[in-house]
Formats: sequence, C-alpha cells, structure tokens
Amino acid sequence: MCSFTRDERGVTEPFTDMPALGIVAVGMIIFSYLMLSAYSSYASSAYYADVRGDLRSVAHAVAADPGLTDSPYTLDARKLDNASVVTDYGYRAVQITVDAPGYRWTRGRASGGTSASCALPVSVRLNDARCVAGILRVSMWER
Repeated sequence: MCSFTRDERGVTEPFTDMPALGIVAVGMIIFSYLMLSAYSSYASSAYYADVRGDLRSVAHAVAADPGLTDSPYTLDARKLDNASVVTDYGYRAVQITVDAPGYRWTRGRASGGTSASCALPVSVRLNDARCVAGILRVSMWER
C-alpha cells in the first residue's frame, strides 16, 4: 500500500493545463467574433429591409418633383443647378445625387453610421437639344 501512495507517475504538473486553457480561450474569442459579425450583418440587412420602401418612395418623389423636372423622370440641368437644399423627409440625413456622363449634382447632407441607397434610371435634359441618360441615387442614414 505504501508504494501506491508514493507512485508519482500519474500526477501531472500544474503547468500542463495551460496550453489546453489557452486553446479554449482562443476558441471562445473566435466564437464571439463570429457571433458578433453574424449579428452585425443581420442588423445591416434588417435596416435595409426596413427602409427599402421609404428609399423608393423618396426616389420616385424626387424624380417626379416639378421643382427639378420638366416631365416625370426627366430632370432639368438648369433646375438642378439652382435647386435649394432638399428637405430631410423625416430622416436624420438624406443625400440625393444625380450622375450623368460628365455631370454630377449632389443635394442634401451625408452622415456617418448605417446607410442604405436606392438608384433609379432617369434622363437629364442638359439643354433644349440634348438629353442624356443618368442615375438618380437617394441615400438615407439611420436616425
């Protein structure tokens, strides 16, 4: 019996558990990172799904605004040059951009944080004889 209590072949050193604890800690950190990135991706998708209808409504309203157009979806370059600041449509920040080959008009204000955008094809009348294809882009930032 005495040899059974004095046999130290099965006893582990206290520092042999450290690598195992390190592997577990690294695994927990990686798991937390994956969960956080999955949640942030879900939150971004949920925000876009929530404001998609509002984006399209504002884009269609701007494309048919008599202060900027001659006819619906045909924006007038002279009116775009002289346009006042666009109202905020109830959001913290709305930016409206019209891109045409060689021309760009931006109204509104940009902000930091989560945003979503919607684009519509429009025509831009540069003068009475020239009309080019363009893109109307509406961007909204979260309140």
